[in-house]
Amino acid sequence: MRKVLLPLFLVLTPAAASADDRGYLTALLEDNLSGAGRQVTITGFAGALSSRATIQQLTIADDEGIWITLDDVVLDWSRTALLSGQVIVNELSASAITMERIPTGDPDQTTPEAGTFEFSLPELPVSIDIGEVRADRIVLGAPVLGQPLEGTLSAKVHLAGGEGNASVLIERKDDGPEGRIALEGSYANETGRLVLDLDAREGAGGIVASALDLPGAPPAALTLKGEGTFNDFAAEFRLESDGDERLAGPISVKTAEDGTRGFAARLSGNPAPLFLPEYAEFLGEDLKLDVTGARSPTGTLSLDELLLEARSLNLSGKLRLAPDGLPELLDITASVADPAGGEVLLPTSGPVETRIRRADLVLAFDATQDSGWSARVDLAGLNRPDLTVERAGLRGSGRLDRAAGRRGVGGTLLFDMTGLGGLDPALVTALGERFDGRAVFSWREGAGRLAIPQITLTGADYGLNGGIWIEGLGEALKTRLRLEVDASDLSRFSGLAGRPLGGAAEVGLRGEVSPLTGAFDLVLDVTGQGLTSGIAEADRLLAGRSAITASVLRDTTGTELRSFTASAATLNVTGQGRLQSSGASLTGNIVWASLADLGPNYGGSLNVAGGFDGTLQDGLITLTGQGDGLRIGQAEVDRLIAGRSDIALKLALLDGAPVLRDLNLTSPNLSAEVAGEGDSGAMRVSGRLSDLALLAPDFPGPVTLSGRLTPRGSDFDADLRVTGPAGIDARVNGRIGAVPDLAISGTGEAAVANALTDPVTLGGRLGYDIRLSGGWAPQNATGRVTLSGGQVAVPARGLSLDSVAATADLSGGTARLALTASAARGGGLRLDGPLGLVAPYNADLSLRMERLRLRDPELYDTTLDAVLQLSGPLLGAARLTGRVVLDETELRVPSTGFASAADLEAISHVNDRAEVRATRARAGVGAASGGGTGAAGGLPGWLLDVVIAAPNRVFVRGRGLDAELGGEIRIGGSLNNIIPSGALDLVRGRLDILGKRLVLDEASLVLEGSFIPYITFVATNVTEDVTSIVTIEGPANDPVVTFSSDPELPQEEVLAWLLFGRGLDTISAFQAAQLANAVATLAGRGGEGIVSKLRRGFGVDDLDVNTAADGTTSVSAGKYISDNVYTEFGVDQSGNTRVNLNLDLRPGVTVKGRVDSDGSSGIGLFLERDY
Repeated sequence: MRKVLLPLFLVLTPAAASADDRGYLTALLEDNLSGAGRQVTITGFAGALSSRATIQQLTIADDEGIWITLDDVVLDWSRTALLSGQVIVNELSASAITMERIPTGDPDQTTPEAGTFEFSLPELPVSIDIGEVRADRIVLGAPVLGQPLEGTLSAKVHLAGGEGNASVLIERKDDGPEGRIALEGSYANETGRLVLDLDAREGAGGIVASALDLPGAPPAALTLKGEGTFNDFAAEFRLESDGDERLAGPISVKTAEDGTRGFAARLSGNPAPLFLPEYAEFLGEDLKLDVTGARSPTGTLSLDELLLEARSLNLSGKLRLAPDGLPELLDITASVADPAGGEVLLPTSGPVETRIRRADLVLAFDATQDSGWSARVDLAGLNRPDLTVERAGLRGSGRLDRAAGRRGVGGTLLFDMTGLGGLDPALVTALGERFDGRAVFSWREGAGRLAIPQITLTGADYGLNGGIWIEGLGEALKTRLRLEVDASDLSRFSGLAGRPLGGAAEVGLRGEVSPLTGAFDLVLDVTGQGLTSGIAEADRLLAGRSAITASVLRDTTGTELRSFTASAATLNVTGQGRLQSSGASLTGNIVWASLADLGPNYGGSLNVAGGFDGTLQDGLITLTGQGDGLRIGQAEVDRLIAGRSDIALKLALLDGAPVLRDLNLTSPNLSAEVAGEGDSGAMRVSGRLSDLALLAPDFPGPVTLSGRLTPRGSDFDADLRVTGPAGIDARVNGRIGAVPDLAISGTGEAAVANALTDPVTLGGRLGYDIRLSGGWAPQNATGRVTLSGGQVAVPARGLSLDSVAATADLSGGTARLALTASAARGGGLRLDGPLGLVAPYNADLSLRMERLRLRDPELYDTTLDAVLQLSGPLLGAARLTGRVVLDETELRVPSTGFASAADLEAISHVNDRAEVRATRARAGVGAASGGGTGAAGGLPGWLLDVVIAAPNRVFVRGRGLDAELGGEIRIGGSLNNIIPSGALDLVRGRLDILGKRLVLDEASLVLEGSFIPYITFVATNVTEDVTSIVTIEGPANDPVVTFSSDPELPQEEVLAWLLFGRGLDTISAFQAAQLANAVATLAGRGGEGIVSKLRRGFGVDDLDVNTAADGTTSVSAGKYISDNVYTEFGVDQSGNTRVNLNLDLRPGVTVKGRVDSDGSSGIGLFLERDY
């Protein structure tokens, strides 16, 4: 009323008001229009005493600042009409009204009490008629309606005799979608009749569609038309989109005589298009909503009718809530299901779809009957990308007490779930296919406590039980708990742990926790039985019973570890201490009676005690320990720590930096001492290894360390020296810290490292001069490492290199290698190129071999030339390319086979020591051998492109064979999948069996993914009645000999025809013995033979002794005089000689010449082609 009468007061002010009066009027307006949380400011007020008053600007602010601004306000009114009892306003306008946001509410405003609503228009002594209310420009900020808006406002208002009517029109005029809000209304005090007509419409992409996130943001319209009184009002509601009705129906409010305000709504329609298309099926095309209820003057809210029906949703029931919020009546039934029986897509928010087959809800409580309540929730077929549940259920029942002073609720909840999936598979495995739970709870007003004295969760072989009591629900939430977990098979938790777990465990936790303050007082008990983790040593230690107990208290003074114990087998760990803001005091002990708990390779006892006092800025760490007869399964280390070992350590923290006060380590073979020199932090360093022969048997004598460490801020200046046998003399000088600057130089014998490089042995003089600056990573190292007079031997491969000279220049994370060496059996090699020092170890290495002889006494002897290139990351797809040319090569078919002794069966070594395993490993015994032709798995994925060329002079000898092969093989694929192509084929050859010589018809040597070649040799012999065929085929280290014939005969019969030209039943006893010897030769027991030994002694490539049918004997010898020229010399027992000369013009084309001692000669051209 004040805001209405104030302008009337202004017009009655005397016309003689002065300029000071105008300032007074502005202040009067501002003071009366302002209030709590509202500040009105008027700028440029003029014409107060004229018929046209103006205000340059009017702003209204709340506690957060200005929220609305009116510019160029004009009031054009008739002063003469006032004399007749009328207020006629011709124009009330503003050039612009800018509303940046919604104002904050009045903090002192209270919610009105429920009851009848009394409304009346003010009874004024004058009538008010406002012909035009206009705003040429309305600007609303985005916070007001969700998006910025500009438009216009026009209105008309009439008020007289307790009756009034008004019309308002707001239209949007910016670049956004069209929008229009029209409101017509009237009210009369005498009848209380209220008429309201609201029509709001907007185009596509409008405010309402965007705010509700309607799919496609369609055009929308809302109408509300009704009449009645404020206590008995009925209206028709209609919501449209795209010009079609979506939801419509009557809504009403009615107040009874006792002040109870009733309300009702009966709406129906097809709102599905207002949702995303995929959710339309959930609602269907016919939705019905019926709500009838009331709110009493005392605040009781009741829903006497609640009905919501859609295609996949049915909800019905009744509800009554008392003023205190507790229910007096609950009768709710709801279900979600697809009438067709399929899945239902729930209209949830977010990008993840949620589908179910069915859900049911039942809630029941009626205070007029008794205090019992019940609830049931059933869910079937939950399906989300991140979670699936076949079935879940919740049952609840209990008592609800509403009596004053005793209000409370309690009950029991039962939960079960089956078919959990969609989560991390490891979590699903841990929880199992089915689990269920139970909880008993109670709460009572005034006690401020929620009690859950019984909690259980049960799975297939695990369970949780206990109780939780929460005090002070409105304060610190002090919680008392008692929980126990029992898991009889920990293997189900292997996936979560990332390790193969096993065994059983029990975990107990009890005490108090205050989540809001962080205080707690807890006791933890963990017991395990037969625990396994996939770590052999740990599994042995935990094979029996193991336990952990801890008691921890945290309060306002700090955290106290009252006790901690851990035990397993003969190991016991204890600790206690306190952490405070002023510092900490912690102590601990480890007593281990026998490290043999870890396995047979371990042994001895260990006793360690330690402590910490102070703060991280100013503290002291102490450690003492004793070990007796320690063994860890590493032979070299075990020798160093044999006997009794003692250690004592004192480490101080000064301004957060560690300062070593004292360190002493003593044992029969190893000692070390670091002694501090006052608070300066300087330390004397000394150490001694009694005998280097413990690690390198060839170099007896002590190794000593001496020097000094001086602190420089958080770093140390080092001056250290190591001396010992094998010419060991190393120095380390410079800065040690986060950013080191060290010079490392020295000399020594490379053989000292043989214990680490086995089965490769090293020798020679090693020197190094390295600078490490800027960081500890290898790329920060520069300098040179040299090896002179070196030797490298790989006994298992028959390789020995002498006169090794090598340098490695370090720079930028790369070592540039240069190595030359001579082979002990002849030839040499050279290696050059860069090699990266950090992963993936990029390399570009070139290896050249010249006349290098490689030999395996049982298998091969060859001389080769090679040029190989290794490029790329050694841990990745590096590429090995090049060409290997074989010179004279001999492959031996070893003397093994079906007549040899059988291999021993696999031997299982029980409780073998580390030294025994190391010896077997060096001998190549005990490691699993991968059979087949592929390379070993797990090798780097190097790509291969290597050609092995052998034009001729590849001799295969043994088991009566003497053949020459030639050809070319290409090795492709990768180290993990070697793919060879090509073969070595027959040049010439023969097979001898008991003086019977067979010329080879076919011979080949093929690599099939393994470096043991696959050989095939076929020879035939034709007699009058039988054609005999001998085939030797298989891996070169274990070929198979077979005999076949035409017509088909048994193998021993074929051999008799082959050797003696007659059947097995007609040979003599002596011939039978010869037959057995021939079989032994082919089976691999006949040895090399006398002729082979003579051939090697004479230095020829071929030597043969032959007996003719008439008993005469002849000898022939052959040798290559160049790569493609072969000569053969023969002489018989009469002295006749013959010289043969073979010239290979090209593969398949050979010129042969012959000269005899009787003067005869011959020449021929031979063409060969394989089909």
